Amino acid sequence: MALEPVTSPARIFTFVLTVGLSLLLLIPIGAAAQIVLTSQIEDESKTEVIVVMDPTGAWNNQRAAKSGRLMRASELYTSGVAPVIMVTGPNRAFEKSRAELEELGVPANDVIYQPTGTDTLGTLAVVATLLKDLGWSSATIVTDPAHSARAQVTAGKYGIDSHMSPSSGEGTSLTAEYVAREAIALVRYYLYNQWELPRIVVDK
Repeated sequence: MALEPVTSPARIFTFVLTVGLSLLLLIPIGAAAQIVLTSQIEDESKTEVIVVMDPTGAWNNQRAAKSGRLMRASELYTSGVAPVIMVTGPNRAFEKSRAELEELGVPANDVIYQPTGTDTLGTLAVVATLLKDLGWSSATIVTDPAHSARAQVTAGKYGIDSHMSPSSGEGTSLTAEYVAREAIALVRYYLYNQWELPRIVVDK
């Protein structure tokens, strides 16, 4: 039996509304799927620097989150992924982070600090600017698994050749609440933030 053509204004409106709502539902579902898939990436390709994202805005125990990220960064350094670790975040936390990395076997001379804000966009903009100044382009980014997708797309928009290697431990589980929070932030990035970000690091 042939379908009745959509001709009346009421039916057209209902059809458009249904399609629109369906698409709107698919956006957060797609974002959540991207978050889960990216969280599984363990990329240990060689890069020029390991960047430890500051967990000030993390939705968990921030001290435990920082320790987990520093631990993962030290493992990557020891395995030869990159010769330098860059710690981001407020100045007050740097000395403690460097001391923690030294206890994990990372020489103090191979730890650099870059003061940044507490949000992903601002932090990675500063990191990209420093990479450009140093003539670098690649970075291994260490953050929580749920945050990896947003960090990766943001870094890529700035021109960073980013490789993700998420941390593990307390507070890093992919809980429904954490994924939902990151999905909202990722949707906001795609709909709004990405159009304002400049390409800072240029291809070599």
